[in-house]
Amino acid sequence: MLKFFVSTSLVLLASTVTGLAAPTPPGLEFLYSLNCTLGEIFTTGVGPYGEVRVIPITGGYFEGPKMKGDVLNLGADWNYLDNHGTTHPDTRYSLRTDDGENIYIKTAGSAQSDGLTHLRGIYETGSEKYFWLNYVTAVGILRSGAASNVLIDMWYLTSPPNGTVAVRE
Repeated sequence: MLKFFVSTSLVLLASTVTGLAAPTPPGLEFLYSLNCTLGEIFTTGVGPYGEVRVIPITGGYFEGPKMKGDVLNLGADWNYLDNHGTTHPDTRYSLRTDDGENIYIKTAGSAQSDGLTHLRGIYETGSEKYFWLNYVTAVGILRSGAASNVLIDMWYLTSPPNGTVAVRE
């Protein structure tokens, strides 16, 4: 283990010394905004990772430039509260597009000090039209709406312009 640590540290030091150029960051493309309605919260109690609060997902809608539709009454957020008072959503739910295709989504993340929650999203679908979702890396921002809903804006990463990467000078 020490050998791995030393060799990794030397590689990091060498790249700093040799002037590795800062890489061009990927872009973000807007995927959709989602308004999700929630059911009554219940708890499973305090477990090894904190208090688990189950929040049923009861419906809603989403819309973006490439897709729109409904949030199905099928899923929940197994949200846990850690010992620092931070909430961590862990959701599983389903979307149905306005053209009848089904998309399964998983999100996870952590609440931030500004009141927003940062999410990462993973999609699964067998739909040919939306199959591209199986390969995106999605990120989102969740904010609370009224007492019984949340609002989520999702984006997905795109490649840097012209496929540029960092090169040594």
